[in-house]
Amino acid sequence: MSIGTTIKKLRRDRNITQEQLAELLGISTNAVSQWECDKTAPDISHLPVLANIFEVSADVLLEIDIAKSKKQSEFKEFTAKYAEFHSQGKTEERLNLCRSMQKKYPNDETVRYYLMRVLQNGYIEESFDEIVMLGEQLIESTNMEYRMGAIRGLCFTYLHKGNRTKALQYADMMPPTEDLNLYVLEGNELVEHCQNYFWKVCDKMYLYMKYLLDCTDAGYTHEEKHEMLETLYNMFHMIFSNQDFGYWHDRLARISFFMALESGKSGTFEKAICELEQMLAHLEKNQSFTDISHSSLLVNRIKIDQTNIVKSSTETLGHAYLRYLNNNEAVFASIKDTPRYLNIKERIANL
Repeated sequence: MSIGTTIKKLRRDRNITQEQLAELLGISTNAVSQWECDKTAPDISHLPVLANIFEVSADVLLEIDIAKSKKQSEFKEFTAKYAEFHSQGKTEERLNLCRSMQKKYPNDETVRYYLMRVLQNGYIEESFDEIVMLGEQLIESTNMEYRMGAIRGLCFTYLHKGNRTKALQYADMMPPTEDLNLYVLEGNELVEHCQNYFWKVCDKMYLYMKYLLDCTDAGYTHEEKHEMLETLYNMFHMIFSNQDFGYWHDRLARISFFMALESGKSGTFEKAICELEQMLAHLEKNQSFTDISHSSLLVNRIKIDQTNIVKSSTETLGHAYLRYLNNNEAVFASIKDTPRYLNIKERIANL
């Protein structure tokens, strides 16, 4: 409790109103209210008077705050010592330290968290039930570090005991950024899980690249942007080494278009027209895509068909890319009347 909470409790225990206490102290009622809400604290000169009014020592008024400060200092020393033992590989010393704190603070979640961590480090067999109990308590914590640590700990504890069903239950509670299924799944499920990562990472790479290049604070030149887009284009080819892109022809068409834009802005129009033709080739392949069983080694268990694909509008790809070209015609002014450019526009319009 804070000193404000202590004053409130002592005042109520003695049936004194805020108005009466304020009058005895020679201050406003609002000042007393501010103390009790912990918005302000009494001046040190008020403590002897308050102690006389409540018939307690000034130490009693401060006792809770002093205890809180002492506990904070003790826990700072505890976590520092734990880290020191951990860095030295002293597992038994860490356990003894946690047991000592547990006797003093049996319900503290910081103690529970560190105790659970050390019990997992070589004591799972003899402490399985205690680890589970600590983990289930910490799952309710509002401290995200403790909650995620508990879920992770329970997953690996059950996995160590050979209970994959329970391990998966906890693995599924983790956010996608921390994939525990990788450690729990096995057989064909593990293969498909890993391959799905490589398939889906293509979308993430494209998204992060788009936002990176759109950020003016990044300060990339047109040549640098083109180089980065070309790297991304090649990364798709590394994952789909057999060029069995399927759905991803759409992403490759987009990357090719943005490469052409950067080439046009850099004044390298021969490269720009080649990249627009590359874009067209991907669009035409995407247009004919219905379903695919990938053959490239990183994704050869993945099967995709049109039912897996969603669209954000009814606009056809051809109309969308024709709009992209028209909106950026100024960039391609030097080549917009050439047969190759006109042929690209005509074929896109017919998609």
